Amino acid sequence: MKMRKLFSILCIGVISFVTMATGVASASTSESSQTLNLSGTPSEIGEQYGELAKSAIQENLTLFKKTANLIGYSEEELIEAGTELETYLLKQDKDLIEQYKAMAEGSDVSYIDLLAFNQLEETVLGDGCTTILADGKATKKGATYYHKTRDASRGYKQVVVQVQPEDGHKFIGITSAGSSGIAMGINEHGVSVGNNVLSTWDTGSGYGNLTIIRMALENASNTQEAVGYVADIDRKSGSVYGIADETEAAFVETTYSAYGVIWVEDAAVAHTNHFIHPDMLGYEGLSDDPDDERWNWSWYISTEERLERAKELLEKDFGKLDIQRIINISEDQNGEDPTLWIDAQAVINDRAMGSVSTGTFDGSKLRMWSQLGQPSVAPAIPFDVDRPLIPMPFNSGKQSDRIEKTSSNRN
Repeated sequence: MKMRKLFSILCIGVISFVTMATGVASASTSESSQTLNLSGTPSEIGEQYGELAKSAIQENLTLFKKTANLIGYSEEELIEAGTELETYLLKQDKDLIEQYKAMAEGSDVSYIDLLAFNQLEETVLGDGCTTILADGKATKKGATYYHKTRDASRGYKQVVVQVQPEDGHKFIGITSAGSSGIAMGINEHGVSVGNNVLSTWDTGSGYGNLTIIRMALENASNTQEAVGYVADIDRKSGSVYGIADETEAAFVETTYSAYGVIWVEDAAVAHTNHFIHPDMLGYEGLSDDPDDERWNWSWYISTEERLERAKELLEKDFGKLDIQRIINISEDQNGEDPTLWIDAQAVINDRAMGSVSTGTFDGSKLRMWSQLGQPSVAPAIPFDVDRPLIPMPFNSGKQSDRIEKTSSNRN
């Protein structure tokens, strides 16, 4: 696979580029439920999380260690990664250390293994992800939407969490059980945040991508604040953050020391796993080398194909986009090469890869539509920030019955 069209972006409408360089718990059903309601101090949230998602966390850490070994991480290197995260947090965020300790105790897993999982999750899972921002004239009703399809190794347990931190905004989101970060979510002010992994040579000491998403949800009241928060925080690696509220949307491409903002106005824009901001292209870490080992086990292999297919589908629906149509994009099976598109099931270097969850967000309704599993067969379940439990008709009945009733819950 070659980086043939590095600046491949859907551009319908107005896109503005900005660049800067910077030096009490309950579950809906039972233990390890897919929906968790967490509140309190960081330590209390960690304890609740660990107890409610115990078996899912255990399964994820077991799979994580097996996968890490498959792609070349030794036990010593995993311990080193966990220790590296602990060292950073002891200086910057002792509350998060307490959360990890409480989560490890609550779920009966190794503390250092949990740290390693959170330090290396996106790398080892082979996260890819395809995201969409749609605003204004690109949509049916002049709305603003954010969507993320999370592509990764299949088998990792996904959970929906509603969190009311002691100090911060309430939010609801989706993540892998055991992660203190959030893969995608929306807060009580209608701010939605998610990300795509970007490969870059510009790395350093800082917070992981998913942790930054969670912190932005806790701290931002609108898109402008969230963009500023992501731009100012210590970041350890490459990522692009999709951010939207009721009226504004932006992608923020980041590395350890730099960031670029793509403001989306009256446009529909897709993003995958390579830099597209003109001033950020020099931070690209992907190469044309066919021997680059990342092509063997991650979703980087399809970054261009996924972007091109997303562009095609968004162009087709420009001016008509709503929640239903955006969810349909995540369920698409008709790309030129289905094994490389969003909802694909593929085996890469003996690893089962595919879409493990999606989130589609409407800030005006404080709502997230979540699909846990392969989008083409998983119902899009509506969750409000203040309604974390799985609503009817999705909490009972056959899968086929739920799918038939999905569309009426999408708008």
